[in-house]
Amino acid sequence: MRRPAILTLIIALTSIFSPAAAQDPPVRLGIDTFLSEPAPLQGRRVGLVTHQAGVTREGHPTAVALTRIAGVKLTALFAPEHGLDGSYGAGQPVPTIPGRTPVYSLYGGTFRPTRGMLARVDVLVVDLQDVGSRPYTYASTMAMVMQAAREAGKPVVVFDRPNPLGGVIIDGPILEPQFRSFIGLYPIPMVHGMTIGELARLYNDAFGIGANLTVVPMEGWTRAMTWADTQLGWINPSPGITTEDAPFFYAATGPLDGANLWNGVGTASRFQVVLATWLDGTRLAERLNQKNLPGVRFSPSAIPHPRTGRIFRGVRLHITDRLQFRPATTTVTILAEIRQMYGDKFTFHRPRRGRYLFDIVWGTKEVRLALSRGDPAETIVARWQPALAKFQRRREAYLLYR
Repeated sequence: MRRPAILTLIIALTSIFSPAAAQDPPVRLGIDTFLSEPAPLQGRRVGLVTHQAGVTREGHPTAVALTRIAGVKLTALFAPEHGLDGSYGAGQPVPTIPGRTPVYSLYGGTFRPTRGMLARVDVLVVDLQDVGSRPYTYASTMAMVMQAAREAGKPVVVFDRPNPLGGVIIDGPILEPQFRSFIGLYPIPMVHGMTIGELARLYNDAFGIGANLTVVPMEGWTRAMTWADTQLGWINPSPGITTEDAPFFYAATGPLDGANLWNGVGTASRFQVVLATWLDGTRLAERLNQKNLPGVRFSPSAIPHPRTGRIFRGVRLHITDRLQFRPATTTVTILAEIRQMYGDKFTFHRPRRGRYLFDIVWGTKEVRLALSRGDPAETIVARWQPALAKFQRRREAYLLYR
């Protein structure tokens, strides 16, 4: 049978971007365990929600692997933010690509499959590589796919994948309902310590989606594993997440959106720095290192902005222990020190439609208000601990790994 052109493109892109996986990695991904027993999809029309990081542990695209199963008919692909091939920038609309096997955009005119799209499929399969931070949009895409599937009476199968941060780190405030958005749909912390399959179980039951859901678990993954421990090849899930350590930096400095600071996006130092034209990086690094934050050290940094050429100064993060590092705690500590050193020079972008972008990203206004008052970081972090403990107890019923 002649392969659809879009699948040929997927194969080509994956061969370019994926390093060879280590021989016999200790972790078998959800797609790998499914391929051992593919009967549930045989004889069915499949709609696959995926991207270029949706591959087997050998690096074969999930879309291609499914087409090689006798009796499985891949009738539609669904692309999240950044597109099927990962070529679209953050926030950039992704177009639908018509064809014999259409690629429907879930980040353009609609964020969820329409009934017309779902008329082509009997079952929806999700194989997306998340990065472990609430503002990253793939878990929201999965949730909206589950909602649409429930309404259309279609089952959903989620192939599980590792959380690159591991399953131990839980940090940051719980999202409050009034700050619900596509970068945060449900009341989970900034850093949740769950795989995408575990999130699917939590969303479906605790938050009431109620889809006909099956999660295909991994084999060999444990909560203390970061991506490096899996020995799997790294494929960028989005243009800015280019290494296996990038999710850690993103979890810390990605949430700077909405403040008058720069995290190096647009340069090779993306997400590894916190900069402004008015910061003294040497003084700030000294003060932050005196805090002895777990799993991270700081050094002065200076980078020209790619658009203006102006020099931005500040600090560079060096992660020394992945499983001790607390991204949200680290970020709040940096911001609190900057506020103490520079007062009103540190500001937040003006609200739009009555809401601050910073609040939407953090899922609460309390962090912004506390920083504006000059509250110490220790006080801010202490305030979210009771809610974190409650979330940790709540998530227990939905965990698949120990």
